[in-house]
Amino acid sequence: MKSLVSGGGTGGHFFPALALIEELIERNIETYFVGSYRGIEYRLREKIPVKSFFLYSHPFMGRSVVDKLKALMKNSLASFEIAKLIRREDRVIAFGGYASFPLGMASILKRATLYIHEQNSIPSQSNRLLSKFSEKVFITFEHSRRFFPSKKTIKVGIPIRKSLIEGLRISREEALKKLDLEDKPTLLVVGGSQGAQFINQIAKEVFLKTKWQGIHITGERDYKELRDFYKEKGLKVFTLPFSHQMEVIYKASTIAISRSGASSITELSLYGIPTLFIPFPHAIHNHQFYNAKEIEDMGGSMTLKQEEANVEKVVENLENLLKNLEEFSYKISTFANPFACRQMIEYLMR
Repeated sequence: MKSLVSGGGTGGHFFPALALIEELIERNIETYFVGSYRGIEYRLREKIPVKSFFLYSHPFMGRSVVDKLKALMKNSLASFEIAKLIRREDRVIAFGGYASFPLGMASILKRATLYIHEQNSIPSQSNRLLSKFSEKVFITFEHSRRFFPSKKTIKVGIPIRKSLIEGLRISREEALKKLDLEDKPTLLVVGGSQGAQFINQIAKEVFLKTKWQGIHITGERDYKELRDFYKEKGLKVFTLPFSHQMEVIYKASTIAISRSGASSITELSLYGIPTLFIPFPHAIHNHQFYNAKEIEDMGGSMTLKQEEANVEKVVENLENLLKNLEEFSYKISTFANPFACRQMIEYLMR
């Protein structure tokens, strides 16, 4: 028996898959990764610690009729290609999205045992389809239960990379020193693995208005502009396009502004960072809004729709988080599950 894990397209699908692979390796379970040439997983392929296979899989949702037909053809061909690797006794774990669909379909063709993991509150179309043939459906948000058969649905949360769990042992003092920041409240701004132009621009106004110390993960596109802006205005904002040492970033942060992808929410929760979520308004099925609302309803965050977010409202919300920091920090910290990988593997090995 071997395990085949697929997840990619975006960081939200890829990094949880990577976390599960780390745990599978520790247990000496033969594991392979399957992804797409189009996704973030191919750009970060050197970080995948097992043999990997990349397919010409294509996204389907939100595309033109012609592009959907092309996606169906390419995904079908990709399914037949990867099916050659699968045996009936294998375990297949699909983390959703177009990058996982070919492996999921191939597992059905070969009658291997299929498990799926849904990161978001509103599941992808691929996971909704694959769930009909899966052994178990692992979910992150309670909101997702209504979309899957209740008898096979288990809430485990998102698998978290070991580097982030181990990073909890870093002291805040050590993290601040590494980033050359002072021991004072620190605002983290992060828009996801690709950055977020709206959040980047409003963050400039927030830092200019408040003069707060901060950390801003900008994405590649806006990095130089924002770095130069903060330097010109004399603002103490540590700026970087992307980071592979998020454990240091989180440890140094007091509060945050973020999009509300499931992985971002989970990581902020793990470190107990009260957050103002500004959901990406064009996310499929508006799932980022429902992700954020579940945390807000728990009392661990605040949510502003992008169309309502101006600098005054953003600052007002952030000041409320700072004013009630301990309460918000405790409540958001109850969402993440550091043992998600372990729990998933217990089901896989049955």
